[in-house]
Amino acid sequence: MKFHASTPQVLARPMQYLTSATAVVIAVGIIGSALAGANAIQINKDLMQSRAVSAAAAFSGDEIEALSGSISDISNPTYQSLKRRLVSVRQGNSGTRFVYLLGKNDRNDVIFLADSESDSSADYSAPGLAYPEASGLLRSTFYNDEPIIEGPLADSYGNWVTAAAPVKDESGKIVAVLGIDTPANDYYEQIAVRATIPLILAAIPVAVLIYNRRLARKQHEITELKTQFVSIASHELRSPLTGTLWGIQSLLKAKHQPDQEKTMTAIYNNVASSLATVNEILDFSIFDRGKESKLQREIVDLRLVLRDVLKLHELTAEERELTFVHIGKWPKEALTIGDQGALKRALSNIISNAIKYSPDGSKVEVALHTEGDRHVIGIRDHGIGIPKTEQRKVLRGYYRAANASKVQAYGTGMGLWVTKMLIEQHRGRLWMNSKEDVGTTFFISLPAKKV
Repeated sequence: MKFHASTPQVLARPMQYLTSATAVVIAVGIIGSALAGANAIQINKDLMQSRAVSAAAAFSGDEIEALSGSISDISNPTYQSLKRRLVSVRQGNSGTRFVYLLGKNDRNDVIFLADSESDSSADYSAPGLAYPEASGLLRSTFYNDEPIIEGPLADSYGNWVTAAAPVKDESGKIVAVLGIDTPANDYYEQIAVRATIPLILAAIPVAVLIYNRRLARKQHEITELKTQFVSIASHELRSPLTGTLWGIQSLLKAKHQPDQEKTMTAIYNNVASSLATVNEILDFSIFDRGKESKLQREIVDLRLVLRDVLKLHELTAEERELTFVHIGKWPKEALTIGDQGALKRALSNIISNAIKYSPDGSKVEVALHTEGDRHVIGIRDHGIGIPKTEQRKVLRGYYRAANASKVQAYGTGMGLWVTKMLIEQHRGRLWMNSKEDVGTTFFISLPAKKV
């Protein structure tokens, strides 16, 4: 049966964050573009109206009244002067296509008085030419003392956005209307450019997020392949190492010459250390991929587990003249539900560390007692201890305490993290009390099996 590991998924959560961040950035870009577009429309309208008002103010009512509003105005010097100034207005306002003066004839028809086109242009409007397509809003400018803007509207000349303002004489009477036409395509192109800027700005972080996401996925795939390779290799190594270890252990039970026994003891210690590292890597490869570790669910007596683990490390302890001491009165049984092999690996990691970081000739104390519905194991050494500022870090993996260099002991920095994960998979808890240069006590709490 599976016990659920408490390790987070390696990639799923960062991917969720990236997806959410991308959605937020895109939403902000769209909203920003909408606001920028609306703002650009208003700015363009205000600008066109302002241009029409300024241009209208440059023409006097007396000049307009000097025109007859007919084709005969072509030879009128005032008409020619007005036409030159209309051309100057068009040239001075980028994006403007037509600038013209409109008036009214005796029949109240809207007519052209002058425009900015040359006589040879296909779009030229001769003085006196009627403009029946003038909209109601444009016609209202002759009566209302307010500039207008409208469009896009289509007429026989094209599709336009038009700004118009009244031209008055000295008495304030409206004598003409000055119109400025901008092609609708150009008008909306200006708005689109301004509205696109927020989208472009939003696209940059989105592109970075997408790139980072792909990079993270690729890195995860590479890590997965590496982990699978290490896992397969470790599996292939564990069986022969276990067999070798038990074989040497059997040989050591017989009597040998001192130098032979010393050699076999050294071999035993090295094989035991290699096997511990292989088991550590296997456990780590499971947790590092954020997957569930398949553990057996069976009745386990923690007294027997502790006994086997201490026996496994007996030779290594003897070589260092270390003594295992049972503290307090152990219960006759300490039953829990779990995986005996996984619990042995977890306890073996702690016993192994106690031996590694203890001075020769010292002792490692082991206690087991029951508190309510929990069994508590305590393992205390009198070694180098763990600095207070680093005690949390050693339980996170890939970390060895800075003072570990004081002893000549190999370590991957994964053992305590793997131990913590294994204990938590058994619904247990691992914690420590440690003081530098005094020693460390590790505590393991596991649920007691209900009888």
